[in-house]
Amino acid sequence: MGQKIERSQWQQIIQQQKDQIILPSDFPNDAELRHTYQVARALDPLLLDYFNNVSFTIDKEQIQQGTESILTRFKAEILKGLHTKTLSDQTEKNAKNQRFSNIFEFAGCRKLYLSSIYTRVISENLGHKIEEIANLSPYIFNPESELSISLKGIDFIVFWQTDLYYGQMKTKKDTLTGSQGSRSINELRIHPRSMFIAALDMGAGTNPSKKKAEAAGIRLEVGESFWSKIGIGYSEMLNKIAATLRDIEQELYDE
Repeated sequence: MGQKIERSQWQQIIQQQKDQIILPSDFPNDAELRHTYQVARALDPLLLDYFNNVSFTIDKEQIQQGTESILTRFKAEILKGLHTKTLSDQTEKNAKNQRFSNIFEFAGCRKLYLSSIYTRVISENLGHKIEEIANLSPYIFNPESELSISLKGIDFIVFWQTDLYYGQMKTKKDTLTGSQGSRSINELRIHPRSMFIAALDMGAGTNPSKKKAEAAGIRLEVGESFWSKIGIGYSEMLNKIAATLRDIEQELYDE
């Protein structure tokens, strides 16, 4: 690209160039996807130049410290948020003739009622934290955190074997329902190279399936297959997450 372009100039360059990007003739009739495609194609040469100047030496100690810091914050957020979830407001709720959330709440089964809340909140927060762990890798670029640019269906960009892959990450293989899998394919297939990533090799069959992903030109990466590409130890990360969840469980149910 010649002279190195400073990061502070990227947004201006993207804004100047994105409207000049020509859409493929069969491009979906979706304004958000159109915007994403044009911004991404203007971003591509900037990213290639950026990655060509990155040191890809993996500092395992730095990755470990970063992971532990993220999981420590995860634990603190969960415990602070969930300790407030009790049935103490049930009398007021009944007085206002409000509907019960489920049979566990109606029965006054505190642990069963709270367990469903705990699992939902923890799972959602954990998904964000796993993405943060991936962002520790020098092979990852997050346009939202780095440039305040949101790309529809894209969590980050992976640099692998000299190419850019626009990536969408879900926590595990079966996170998405059937219709959501089709939406992910539509969001990813617009890019020259893309990845659908199941961060944890857990769950039933992958959605979207390997067959559908490959037919759309999308790489499907699950668990170790993904983390090894970005220089982060999958087993080590998994064990740290498990230890953190055990700590959370003990504190939530310690009476």
